[in-house]
Amino acid sequence: MTNQHFSADAPLSSKEEDKFSRWKFAERVGQVIARREDPSGLVIGLYGVWGDGKTSVLNFIQQSLKSEEKVICIKFNPWRYGTEDDLLKGFFFTIAEALDTELIRRGDYFKDLVKNLAPHAGEAINLGWLGNIISHFIKKVDTDELKKRIEAALEKAKKRVLILIDDVDRLDKAEIQLLFKIVKLIADFKYTAYILAFDKDIVASSLQERYTGANHNAGEAFLEKIIQIPLHLPAVDKEVLQQFCFNDINSALIVADIKLTDQQSQEFQRCFIGFDEQLRTPRRAKLYGNTLLFSLPLLKGEVNPVDLMLIEGVRIFYPSLYEAIRKHKEFFTGIFQQENTESVKKQIEDIINTALDLQQNINKENIINLLKQLFPKLNQVYNKEHYSLHHFSKWNKAQRICSKNYFSRYFLYSIPTGDVADSAISSLLSNLASWHPPFNENENPLNDLIDTDNAGNIIQKLTNKAKNIPSDISYPLTIAIAQKSELMPDPERIDFWLTTLGQSAILSSDLIQNVEKDKRAELIYTCIDSASSLAFKVTLFYWLNIEDKERPEKKYFSEECINQFGRYLGRNIIEKHIAQGEDITINYSRVLFDIFNILHKYVNNQCVNDYVMPLITQDPMAIVRLLTAYTPTVWDEAGKHKVDFKRQYYNSLTEKIDVSAFIKSIEDNFSHLLDIPDDFPKNPRKEHPNAGELLIRQFLWLYHHPEKG
Repeated sequence: MTNQHFSADAPLSSKEEDKFSRWKFAERVGQVIARREDPSGLVIGLYGVWGDGKTSVLNFIQQSLKSEEKVICIKFNPWRYGTEDDLLKGFFFTIAEALDTELIRRGDYFKDLVKNLAPHAGEAINLGWLGNIISHFIKKVDTDELKKRIEAALEKAKKRVLILIDDVDRLDKAEIQLLFKIVKLIADFKYTAYILAFDKDIVASSLQERYTGANHNAGEAFLEKIIQIPLHLPAVDKEVLQQFCFNDINSALIVADIKLTDQQSQEFQRCFIGFDEQLRTPRRAKLYGNTLLFSLPLLKGEVNPVDLMLIEGVRIFYPSLYEAIRKHKEFFTGIFQQENTESVKKQIEDIINTALDLQQNINKENIINLLKQLFPKLNQVYNKEHYSLHHFSKWNKAQRICSKNYFSRYFLYSIPTGDVADSAISSLLSNLASWHPPFNENENPLNDLIDTDNAGNIIQKLTNKAKNIPSDISYPLTIAIAQKSELMPDPERIDFWLTTLGQSAILSSDLIQNVEKDKRAELIYTCIDSASSLAFKVTLFYWLNIEDKERPEKKYFSEECINQFGRYLGRNIIEKHIAQGEDITINYSRVLFDIFNILHKYVNNQCVNDYVMPLITQDPMAIVRLLTAYTPTVWDEAGKHKVDFKRQYYNSLTEKIDVSAFIKSIEDNFSHLLDIPDDFPKNPRKEHPNAGELLIRQFLWLYHHPEKG
């Protein structure tokens, strides 16, 4: 996007540009000045807050007077001058230049006086010369004569001068005070009118410091002495200003090539009421529109457009609230999943209230309703509503700001480090269409995208789209995931299916359901062969017989098919792992229980024993690894620790191995553990310093007490 799309906050100048019905007001002001017969000077104050369009109205006045030959308009903007001296210098030179150009052609008039006192070309500037000019003015040396010359010339030419002074309220206090002192001195020029545009409150406050005394309203009192006709800028109708803002919003959406659905449009308009109290000037509306022109194209396809438009509105209209949200991600994303969260809810309320207390003229109810739309968690704070875990998936799919996975994007205007752009996922799905058998791993479309750090994000994003991925893409995507499965983190946890590897297996199971029934078996065999992680193969097999309750019409696999897959996987484990000398008790402890079940059930009932016995003979510590793998880990108030090696685990292992040979190996290598107690040696519910030896003691106890445990 190029800069030409941005709408500059430039003042208007022609009748055709008038969007707020102010041309007639400006035209009337101009006509009053042009047709005024009284030759005395006139000072008009045009009052309005910053951004309300004062400069545009001054332009309209000037434009409306173009056909008036008897009026000369001079525009002076004091904001262009940085210092006190510069301000005074600029004021006099501006007037002199205009008079010289428009009226005075010859003679020793105002400009010549200034030029004579000014330094000649090439001379060093001595600011004292400017003081000489002011000294002439203030001490009235030649001032009366100067007035007579100018007034005589104006009267002879039948001309009236209108001096438009803008941006008065942008000066610092000293400059404001000086400007009004000058205006007071020259306000009685005949045939001269001044229009000063400024925010009355700001200027009155600046003058208050200079002229304060017994009168605590000295600033306003001084203004009343100077300003003969105070005019307030005509108010803009609220609906007109809102439509003006909506027009800019629509333009931003068009530039970003984003089309909102009817539902999205309704949601936005319903929440926009939260900005009504702050949408007071055309400048603020324009600022909001320009903000969206910047942010919408940057984040197109990466966030929810309605949420982005609303949070950008919060940034423009409620900056303190925006900062509070940005700094407290944990308070605004997700939901409350536990009881006893009242203290946290109170903390959230305090954060919001503190931010809103920093602003004036707000409708708190409307703002809270806006926040509840953006962050459903706040409904639990203010309305005691309840949300279930399925909302996480819903918010992720919609790229909502309330999702922990998307929140940061709204504030960074980019993809956070370690995250993956949604557009990259779309490109991946497109590239998969051209990846064909034999599915060369070197050409896997995931190669340049996935790594251990971002694998979880990629799997989650693909899971959000899984139901809608067509068969011709689901097929190669399943294989691509299998080939990269070694990159999927698989830490030990009680809910193992929530690890990245577990989620990738579940995703693959869903993708397989997307494929035509007559191609599914072939796809599963290919995945088993090409998967780089044995844990992935085993976990995928576990999920193959889980039917999709949301799509019951898609019958999955028969028992015979599962048996065929089990036999195929069992042979694959033997050929690609065990036969290659791999110690699966080290690398695949989490799924060792499942591996042994597969080998025992689908290959033959001696398979596990044939693997275990030589292993423990060569490496007695394999006994500890086996028992550890068969014993679940728990996380409780005591921390992470193994549960007791119970009878059910003992039975599952001993049905697959020669127990007497296993006991013999223990006796030969762990003789110090052979003293069997009367009572079962329980785990003290904590991380045991000799956990492996404790498991051996428990195994021996169960062996010697077959009727107990």
